[in-house]
Amino acid sequence: MRLKRRDLLGLGISTAALAACGKLANSPSNTSINTTPVAANTDVSSAKLRLGFQPPYVAVYALREQKLLEKALAEKSTSVEFRRMLSLKPVTEALSASAIDLGLGGTPVAAIAAGQPIKIIALVERSPKTHALLVLPNSPIKKVADLKGKKLGNPSGKSYYLAIRVLERAGLKDSDIEWVQIENDAGRSALLSGAIDVWGTWDPFYASAEVAKEVVPLVDGEGYQLNYVALFGRTDYIEKNPETIQKFLQAYKQAISWAKDNRQAAVDILVKENKLSPQAADLTLGRRNLIFEVPNDEYRQELINQSQLLTRLGLIKQQPNWDSAIDTTVAKAIAS
Repeated sequence: MRLKRRDLLGLGISTAALAACGKLANSPSNTSINTTPVAANTDVSSAKLRLGFQPPYVAVYALREQKLLEKALAEKSTSVEFRRMLSLKPVTEALSASAIDLGLGGTPVAAIAAGQPIKIIALVERSPKTHALLVLPNSPIKKVADLKGKKLGNPSGKSYYLAIRVLERAGLKDSDIEWVQIENDAGRSALLSGAIDVWGTWDPFYASAEVAKEVVPLVDGEGYQLNYVALFGRTDYIEKNPETIQKFLQAYKQAISWAKDNRQAAVDILVKENKLSPQAADLTLGRRNLIFEVPNDEYRQELINQSQLLTRLGLIKQQPNWDSAIDTTVAKAIAS
């Protein structure tokens, strides 16, 4: 089952309730931070770099505010566009349509397994505690076994790796619950209204609802998933623009260092860009482990585990070739 905002309205949830319960819903799911239109780019070697990212990645905002990319790419006269999206799926869809060049988020295992030409070029977070399965404070669901027969909503539907891991460890099957695919800007309202029983999401959506004391975590990702955040992109763009990719990674590494060295300023950016309370922004940043690393063996094994699980569930037809999907060349030079 897939729920959209109009479906929630049909369930009797008013437009006002949707706005009140989901403050991040005021931020468009697919909007450019700058004013330049984002369109398909068929010239992969053109002087443009378009990044699709999700709301919690504070280093992206640092890149923009300090114009680190513009400075790094000044000699090449490369224009830069940032496009904010609510979850991984619209990022991979935009890559497929050549509407963006690079993406940032969890690794798009299903897209790579389906043959979408994507290269993974660096790791920028390892943050398992940022994901959680959330319930209402007065919910009868007190332990994972209580999920049997309940509705679990999340942006990925049945392919949500954390939820599958949690269920299987408790001896439950994926068929023991009802899966509801619902985007992050509507999941909070769906949980509060009773349209779903459990909400699978991540920060800052998780932190915002938790600080408001509207939800409690049944479990978070600790011990279930590593939750590496990766930088990846269209293979054709990466292969034809190696100097641009190198300068982009150098600038992103600078932005990570800035966020780690200027914590309060980083919190302030999250408050401003995501319309968060200071408490929610502080909690969001506190659960994020910012890194800049070459894709490593631990990460590769996590990808193998994920793809094996998705294959077993029939959600992908074949295992990706991770040797061809992971390119460590540029990150190795920069990390050292």
